[in-house]
Order: sequence, then C-alpha cells, then structure tokens
Amino acid sequence: MATGLIFSEMFLYHNSNPTIPHYENSDRLLACMERLQKSTYYTSLYKPEIKDLPIDILTQIHSKNHIQKIESSKDKRGYFDSDTPFTENSWVSAFKAASSGTTMVDALLEGKIKNGFSLLRPPGHHAKRNRIMGFCMLNNVAVATKYLQLNGFKKIFILDWDVHHGNGTQEIFYKDEDVFYLSVHQFPFYPMTGLPTEIGEGTGRGTTKNIPLQANLEDYNYIKVFKDSIVPTIEKFNPDIILISAGFDAHKEDPLGGMQITTKGFEELTRIILECAKHVCQGRVLSFLEGGYDLNSLSESVETDIAVFESFS
Repeated sequence: MATGLIFSEMFLYHNSNPTIPHYENSDRLLACMERLQKSTYYTSLYKPEIKDLPIDILTQIHSKNHIQKIESSKDKRGYFDSDTPFTENSWVSAFKAASSGTTMVDALLEGKIKNGFSLLRPPGHHAKRNRIMGFCMLNNVAVATKYLQLNGFKKIFILDWDVHHGNGTQEIFYKDEDVFYLSVHQFPFYPMTGLPTEIGEGTGRGTTKNIPLQANLEDYNYIKVFKDSIVPTIEKFNPDIILISAGFDAHKEDPLGGMQITTKGFEELTRIILECAKHVCQGRVLSFLEGGYDLNSLSESVETDIAVFESFS
C-alpha cells in the first residue's frame, strides 16, 4: 500500500491582512510542496481529493457556537483572538483542513494507504471545544479521531510533538478512556498547560500524559524521551492506530520555538514511531501538520518525515 498525502489549494486561502505579516501563512505549505515535488518518491504518493466531512462529525468535537463563529467570518476581516486573524476565505481553509482527516481515514479504510501525512493549515491542536486560539480554528486531529471511533477503531493514540502543548486536543479527549493523548513540549511556554499532573478525568484518568521539557534540548534528548517513555506508553496502551500532531517548531531554526532539534532528529523520531507502529498497530499512522514557521527547516522536515512514511508503506 501507498503513503497518502493530503493537500489542497484551499489551504492557501487563509492569510492575515497583507499589511500585517503573520508567521502562520500560506508560504509554509508552498515551500513544503515545492520541496516535495522534487523528491524521488512524490509521484508514488496517493493523493486523494478532499471530500467535505459530514457536519455531524464536527459537532461532536466543537460546539455549535464555535462552528457558527467561524462560519460568520465569511467575507470579513478581523481577529478571533490576538494570535488568530482571519480574512474573507479563512473559513474555507479551516473546514477543508478539518475534512482532510476524514478523507485520509476513508483512504485507509478502503485499503488505498497504510499511512499518510496531511499537509494542512490552519493548524488545529490549540482549538478547544468552544474556543479558537493559537492560530487554530478547528481541531483537525480531533476530528479525525472521532471519525475513526465512528468507523470501528476502539483505541486511538495521539502523539503531539509540537513545541507547544496541544491544550485543545487534551481538553476534548480528557475524559475518554479510548483515546490516549500524549504531548511532549517545551515548558514553561504557550499556552502554559501540559503539566505532568494533567492525566485525564473520570474514566479517562490515566489516558493523558504530558512530558514538559526545558528549552534548548537537542536531538539526543528527544530520542531518549521517545525510546524510554513514549514507545513504552504506546506499547502498553496497544492502540489500533497512531495519530501524530506533527509540529516542527521544535526545530533549532524555528523563530517561535526554543528547542534544538535538527531535521535529522525529526527523521529519527519519525522512524522510532513508525517502527513501533509496525509491531503495535500494523503500521497505521496518520500525521497532521501543526506548527513550524521557518520555511527552509519546515519544508526539509516535512519532506524527510514523509520519506520515512513512504519507506514503511
């Protein structure tokens, strides 16, 4: 089976007012696609056309008020919060990004792909059930998780390696015993959540794990955490599939993060997870772009990441 790649020109519609530059802009994806199209494996990737997700899936993740807030931004310009601007067609990008996960799940269910990467924007892991924040409007990985549950996947593991804690994803599944959310992130750092004491509630107690790390850690520090803590946690939970919130803003060149991971480091982290998945969940891994704001390091890391996926498909 092939590796899937999700991309849409509609992801490029979301930008801030051109007179006010913003780190989260369409150049991020354009740089990634330019590099990917030069790769030796690009033509072998399975590239499905995105099908719009059923609205009832979205309402199981976000409140109606949250969804209506995005819909009401049509043909307007402004800010949802101090970090998250919108223009006339930002809502198109947001709903299309959320639909990328359900499209990729369908491709997996149809046997078209074994693993895949959704090269989307805007990112999603800060989006809470009823709050837009941190560049994020809809929680893309959460939507894919819910769709997997509705299609018979019993246990789902979400690994979030963005430099920022994915507070939105954590909140959405905090009481769900069948979804394990694990975040490795810089701390103290935005959004100032993700402490080791945050472990879930009710029947979901024990299925949230946070690994906050001090700034300026390098490849070997992350590799040790992955091998010594993250892989054993995945193996113990024994999921049917692994989803990755793949932020590359822990890269040493990133202007917003404070970590020192290299492109080779991200390659090794990806390889560790894919090797684990091969033994735990038949190699089923779906990845969703989150952060990463230096165009060169982001495009290098994404291209390298997908190359590892392709080598395991």
